Amino acid sequence: MGSPSSRASRSMSDAAIRALLVGGGTLLVVILALATRRWQRPTHERVDVAGLGLPPGIVIFTSTDCATCKEALARVRTADAPVREVTWELERALLEQAKVAAVPLTVVVADDGTVVDQMVGVPRRRRLARATRRL
Repeated sequence: MGSPSSRASRSMSDAAIRALLVGGGTLLVVILALATRRWQRPTHERVDVAGLGLPPGIVIFTSTDCATCKEALARVRTADAPVREVTWELERALLEQAKVAAVPLTVVVADDGTVVDQMVGVPRRRRLARATRRL
C-alpha cells in the first residue's frame, strides 16, 4: 500500500479526471444541440414578390394570432430599412399571390423588386443586417 499522501494525490487525480470527462461530455452535448438546432432551421420555397407593388426594404408576412410573428416583427423593426407588414387576416390575397405558405416570413426586397434574402421565423440579427446592407 502506498502512503496516505500518495493515496490522497491519486484520489485527487481521479476526481480531476472524472470532472474533465463530465465537463467534456457536457460541452460535447451542448455543441451537438446547438449544431442540430441550426441545421433544423425551417425553410420556405422562394417567394416571388415582383409585380406585387411591395416597396423596397423589408417585407414581413405575419398573422395576428402568431406569437412568433410578433417577435419577428420586433426584430425586423430594429433593422435600418423601411418595413412593410403584410398580415394574413388583412391582405390574404397578397400572401397567396406571393405563395407564402408559412408565417412569419421576412423578405428583403431590392429596388428592382428582386428578393435579396428571405428568412423563416425570427430572423437572426446578423443575417438581417447583412441582407439590408445589400439594398
